[in-house]
Amino acid sequence: MKFAIWDNIMPRAGSSHVALYREHLKEVQIAEECGFDHLWFYEHHLSPQSPMPSPNLMIAAAAQLTTRIRLGNMVNVLPYRNPLLLAEECAMLDVLTGGRLDIGIGRGLKPTEFAAFCVPQERSRAMFNESVEIMSRVWADENFRYEGEYFRVNKASPLSPPLVQRPHPPLYISAQSEESLRWCAERDLPFGQIDALIDQCRRDSEFYAQIQAAAGHARAPRLFLTREVYVAETDEQARREALPYLKSYWELWGRYTQFTQQGLMPDSYDVWRKRAPLLHAMSYEELIERGLVLIGCPETVARGIHEHQDMLDIAILVCVMQLGPMPHEQVQRSMRAFAQHVMPLVKSGARRDLKTPAKEKFDA
Repeated sequence: MKFAIWDNIMPRAGSSHVALYREHLKEVQIAEECGFDHLWFYEHHLSPQSPMPSPNLMIAAAAQLTTRIRLGNMVNVLPYRNPLLLAEECAMLDVLTGGRLDIGIGRGLKPTEFAAFCVPQERSRAMFNESVEIMSRVWADENFRYEGEYFRVNKASPLSPPLVQRPHPPLYISAQSEESLRWCAERDLPFGQIDALIDQCRRDSEFYAQIQAAAGHARAPRLFLTREVYVAETDEQARREALPYLKSYWELWGRYTQFTQQGLMPDSYDVWRKRAPLLHAMSYEELIERGLVLIGCPETVARGIHEHQDMLDIAILVCVMQLGPMPHEQVQRSMRAFAQHVMPLVKSGARRDLKTPAKEKFDA
């Protein structure tokens, strides 16, 4: 199992946006120093809570500050973009990163964004499918014409710059619905579960594996799972320090609950229509108990990861280290503590006999 960070960029008290982006680029460097394998940004538009309309710009900046860690966007929202332009942009990022680019793709989620771009959300899957076909053909350097319902392309010249990774950089797909899971499994592509309960992940993983095998692919771990993570010296300290910042997630789930109640989410987003109210209704203790968040001392967090591994075949654990508007100093302390104390426990295979360390031994 590999470790990734999903960089949740939210405004911080007392920080300008200039300082905010600089702090997050510093956190990318810390992630590389700490031994994380991947770092992914996310894409949101016209949202004061998520000032990240062009995460690919952050990838370009982070590429110049790192040498090893893989960089990507989770996800590029395909219905908002011209697929030819995005395919070219990804090729350029693959060059700038020296072949360290990961490409996350998805069809988008927020009704307010679809409304702002005047894109019909109920057609997002069809637009996603057209975009993927076009981007694949661009990366294959084909000369082709494409006349789709939503996109048209007339390509008769080589891709420039050419890709470093062949046939293209790895694709990662956010897949919550059965239709999305089937699409990923038929192509043997990694699928992401966001804020999903363990039993839901297990059910979806079993479904994925059945389709994966039926399509002739060897069974292999493809699940990448996101979890909010905070590590401190003791469980009590970690829970106390994380709580004010995790409240932003209840607000997020509350907004998605409102979208469903107002009829703004199409039927094809049924998984989120059911999940958002469920998460919004959970207490802090229940979120911790059911493994939706990994909050505690290193041993507690490591036990939580082992419990996930006992029930799920996880390819990548994606850690959300910035909880809401959590300050930069607090985020980097938790990142370093996770790397120095949790990662070794997970990799060693130590299990439930883990005990809380003496206070003086904790060095984050």
